[in-house]
Amino acid sequence: MADVLRQLLDSGRISDESCLSVLRGVGIGANGLPLPYRDGWTSEEDDEEVDQGFESTIPKALLLFMNLQFTRIPKYNTRLTLYRSYFVTVDVVDLDDHSPHTFQTLVTRSYPMNGASFRVFTQLCRIKPEKPGEERISLLAEQAIDDSYKGCIPNFLSQPRKDDDCLRFYEVQEQDICENDWLRLYSDFALYARWSYTDDGYKSCLPVEIKKIVVETCETHREPRLKLKSRNAIFHIRFSAKGRDYTSVVRRTTDGITGHLILEINTCVDEPNMD
Repeated sequence: MADVLRQLLDSGRISDESCLSVLRGVGIGANGLPLPYRDGWTSEEDDEEVDQGFESTIPKALLLFMNLQFTRIPKYNTRLTLYRSYFVTVDVVDLDDHSPHTFQTLVTRSYPMNGASFRVFTQLCRIKPEKPGEERISLLAEQAIDDSYKGCIPNFLSQPRKDDDCLRFYEVQEQDICENDWLRLYSDFALYARWSYTDDGYKSCLPVEIKKIVVETCETHREPRLKLKSRNAIFHIRFSAKGRDYTSVVRRTTDGITGHLILEINTCVDEPNMD
């Protein structure tokens, strides 16, 4: 990379300031040495107020899946490297004993891949440690993801197609949605994936009305509804928002490391039937 940047500088195609910006983005200082580790939660200088868009939706989805009730987001910091990362601090309540806690998560929005239109992942989810820096961030081990959930994201599935599909599919009931609020947040994610190029467009389409959810997973459970709790699963979601119908596929995968979660999403607008 250093050689490429030097060639660009010598040719005048980028400025000194742009070069330094690229270096900082990949963690290298002007002297060519790695920049010191900077905890994205402990710095107060870059604190930002949180709007009701992507930055507020991702931690809520994680917390409800972990049996922690979201209260508010007091702050978050962003860092731009090859991707955009969000260091989010959340006030929560443990639903088991109603005790308050401060929760931290590192969420990264990466380039879409595998045919998805939107992709985010977490590299850390934790109750805030008493001493900063007690826990280091671990990289995703994407090679450890179950092979059944790699490759191109599947198309939307409206109905199980075979007699034995009940082993892989579960049609979510209204009671499931009431007991698992993060399912509603997955539908919010699906809408955001469609309108991710403009927060205003996303907000103007809220709220989302879920029509149907079918969960697909290779994991076995003693009860079909427990498929919702699978570490790796695909959620086929049909919903409406502001009079328009949408279909979406949300693929949730993990690499087996605590605090790691990947969401890949593809959403399309259902065209009205002209027949």
